[in-house]
Amino acid sequence: MTRTAFVLLNPAIARRRSGDARSNWIESLKMRDRAARRTGRSGQRFRQAFIDWVDDHAIDEGRSDVSYAGLSVFRISSATVIRKEPTFGVTLGIVAQGSKTLRVHGRTLEIDASNYLVVTREMQYDATVQPASGLRPFLGVSITFPPELVAKAMVALADGGESGSGPPMAAFSAPLESVVAEPFSRLLKTVDDPVERRTLAPLAVEELVFRLLRSEAAAALRGAIRSTDTRPITEAMRLIRTQAFRPLSVEGIARQVAMSPSHFAHRFRAVARMSPMRFVKEVRLDAARTLLLSQGARASEVALRVGYESPAHFARDFKRRFGASPVRYAQRLR
Repeated sequence: MTRTAFVLLNPAIARRRSGDARSNWIESLKMRDRAARRTGRSGQRFRQAFIDWVDDHAIDEGRSDVSYAGLSVFRISSATVIRKEPTFGVTLGIVAQGSKTLRVHGRTLEIDASNYLVVTREMQYDATVQPASGLRPFLGVSITFPPELVAKAMVALADGGESGSGPPMAAFSAPLESVVAEPFSRLLKTVDDPVERRTLAPLAVEELVFRLLRSEAAAALRGAIRSTDTRPITEAMRLIRTQAFRPLSVEGIARQVAMSPSHFAHRFRAVARMSPMRFVKEVRLDAARTLLLSQGARASEVALRVGYESPAHFARDFKRRFGASPVRYAQRLR
């Protein structure tokens, strides 16, 4: 026969224990409230530091590039409608102050200081930019990521079983949380120090790409990757880097990685988020930027060295990519 023991608790002890539980519960609520206030203060500090950083670096009206390749800042003082704004691959946009409304393939995306934008491929879009107020201009930052980094992150996620389904979206937005804000903040802190810019900035950018592509919003983008295609596409990227200043064609590159031209072009776009010939152009323009800033070479000389036959064609492509003519760009950043 099983006996059940009942323990009679002294009423005073019971009241004390009940009071202890109530006190613990109240203290737990207070701790959570203090943690929430600390998080809020931390978020406010990040936001103000971000506004100050962009305000310091966005000296001119419109777009300006900074010393780290692919990183641009924006200052827009009045409501502005932008037609056919170009992007050149996977691009992150974060608003410090004001707001931006995009129209992408029939969808409308509202971006402000609480969320971020990711454009997932080369494309053009229309947008409306709204300052915070008459005395507080729109301030924002964008960074276009190297396609090799995008491919590396996509392959790592696919190998880890983090795939998705459905057609990839041309652009998406998501709440700006610490998992993205922290590496982004570390990146901005490196920009003005040449040593940190060379050593720490690439680490922050690599983490940013990984975090963004691992997000739930990017699941469909991950689903576009097939592991069987990644090796020849990353090899093609390497070949393009080494041969970029020579005449290149989709057919020639595809032949070197043993793929048909049509299949190669399709899979390259899925992995790199841009066409093969766009990638060739981006490699050439990035090399031209380096030559202009590091060696002080003339624009016409740089054009020929990076594979352009026409200096005028080079100047047009450079201005479209970097927002200024080669001469003005070099004068501003040297």
